[in-house]
Amino acid sequence: MAKRKTSMTAFDVASVARELEALRGARLVNIYEVFENTFLLRLRGGRDARVIVEPSRRVHETSYDVSGKGQPPPLVMALRKHLRGSRLEAVRQLGFERIIVFEFSSGKKLVAEVLPRGVLALLDEKGVILQVSEAREMRDRVVKRGVEYRPPPPVAIHPEELTVEAVVERLRGASGEAVRVLVRRLGYPGEVIEEALHRAGIDKTAPVESLGRGDIESIVETLKSIYRESLEGRGYLVYDEEGLVLTATPFKPTLHEGRYKSFESFSRALDEYFVELEKARAVEEAVSRLREERGKLEAAIRKTEELIREYEEKRRRLERIALIVAENAGLVDEALECARRMREESGWEYIPGNCPGVVDVEPSRGVVRISVGGELIEAGIKATSSSIISELYRRVGELEKKKSRAEKSLEELRRKLEELRVEIDLAVRRARARVRRREWYEKYHWMFTSHWILAIGGRDASQNESIVKRYLGEDNIFMHADIRGAPAVVLFAKGRTPPEEDLREAAVIAACYSRAWKEGLGVVDVYWVWGRQVSKAAPAGEYLTKGAFMVYGHRNYIRNVELRLAIGIAEEDEAPLVIVGPRELVRRRSLVYAVLVPGDEEPSRLAKRLQRLFASRLGGEKEYLAKSLDVNEIIRRLPGPSRVVEVGRGEASEPPRPHGGEAEGEEEE
Repeated sequence: MAKRKTSMTAFDVASVARELEALRGARLVNIYEVFENTFLLRLRGGRDARVIVEPSRRVHETSYDVSGKGQPPPLVMALRKHLRGSRLEAVRQLGFERIIVFEFSSGKKLVAEVLPRGVLALLDEKGVILQVSEAREMRDRVVKRGVEYRPPPPVAIHPEELTVEAVVERLRGASGEAVRVLVRRLGYPGEVIEEALHRAGIDKTAPVESLGRGDIESIVETLKSIYRESLEGRGYLVYDEEGLVLTATPFKPTLHEGRYKSFESFSRALDEYFVELEKARAVEEAVSRLREERGKLEAAIRKTEELIREYEEKRRRLERIALIVAENAGLVDEALECARRMREESGWEYIPGNCPGVVDVEPSRGVVRISVGGELIEAGIKATSSSIISELYRRVGELEKKKSRAEKSLEELRRKLEELRVEIDLAVRRARARVRRREWYEKYHWMFTSHWILAIGGRDASQNESIVKRYLGEDNIFMHADIRGAPAVVLFAKGRTPPEEDLREAAVIAACYSRAWKEGLGVVDVYWVWGRQVSKAAPAGEYLTKGAFMVYGHRNYIRNVELRLAIGIAEEDEAPLVIVGPRELVRRRSLVYAVLVPGDEEPSRLAKRLQRLFASRLGGEKEYLAKSLDVNEIIRRLPGPSRVVEVGRGEASEPPRPHGGEAEGEEEE
């Protein structure tokens, strides 16, 4: 299996830099460290955008959202201080290096290196490093605060500047396979060189010294065309023979015809690639032991099959010899009788040459060898043709028993191998299912209504405060159960009054996650208003607690919302997704579901029981979805102590959410 790409190439960086140019003029809203040494830039201009930066690995736009982790580190604080609120004026690749430079209206620059031991560096107007993700002192440069930023010495020639003469010069004196030498001498990634050779019709294993000028001209033109294609904005994911992701390219990977998937942008391909890469790693970790065991079983099967063939060949030879002895019984008996007589009269050494057919003797074993019918037959000197035939068939019987035992062993080995293949397939599915990138709204209570309107609700007072501040706006809908202690729910209506069906569906979230559930009520009223009717400003002389709001004007009531919540497992990109909502909505979008009402079974215990129930109902090849699910995913969706009143198979006739889970309305924190 080919080695998977773990970081972007210079061709990748060129493609992403061209795509990110579309963000020029956007304002940098905020910066977060979302994982260790992984940063997220949020920009707002003609559209909202998120750019993920992971030094040494990747820089690209992402459709996913992740929250900052805890207290921002000094680098993030510095980036916020110098860049937040600035407009992005330019995005460019530095030369043909794996380096992207973001230039801002404040005069500051952000340099993202996708190099081995690469860094993220903030530069002032003169190019001096103000802050850096990690200070480094290397042989050819120093990267630390207070020094002028210098990139590493260039390695590769820019494809647009590549000439036949330059390639000829770099290949001078080289020998070995064309693909390896070109990668080493030109400094281009292996996937690009392999694709270029494939498109040029040149065998990648051909000796580089066999390449003529015409071949080199073809290679140069093909490399230029691949570079230009990389700037067109398309993206591709390439998969290996086992269906695991192998690489992402900004050019069509014709070398892997039939094993790639295309995307509308390279950033989107990279976005999916790094999730798939984590899945591939999880799969390799999960099945490495099983694959080793499979290798041993396959070796044992090959050995047993060879043994069976050997037993069969020996059996056939012995039967053939027995037939020859039977057909030449008189000659065999005559030769043996002569041998016995000659031994008594003259000694063993006189038997060959004096007894017909006897070609050799072995006195120590009392054996003579007789040539009969083209076969050399070994027999004891006291034997007869009849005893020889009996002995041969005795040995035939032993071989048949050995062959039978070997065949039974082979059958058992094949059975174990098939069971192991099923186990490996299940392990692969479980490992892939455990890796899932979460959408930004999954930190809240969430659901999509029948007409794909997103509704989110706060899990506590702090989230209620955040949701209203960041997402409500004037044109979205605020929804709240008519009881103290309920989530603030935002329905992304975007100024349009949703159908009554969607309002009632969203009301289920507002009702079921309210205090009414814990109090064991059967129904509760829910009201909704437009965002412009909601204010955090308290009346004169009053104070609003955290998560509390003032609602002005007419309230639209949805009466007697039943506290019945359906929870189900849907499948999305081979991974399980827990969805909630009204029964009919969840039934349409899930593989299996349960309906809950307020009860006394604690969430942690209920979640484990639901997981077992779901696995049992799914059964077969979909059972892994329930078993691979982290039980905490279920716990997070439960409103509190509950009772199960129904468990059923869903229709899964609709996706669990719109592709990519996009929703508008994110605001600056």
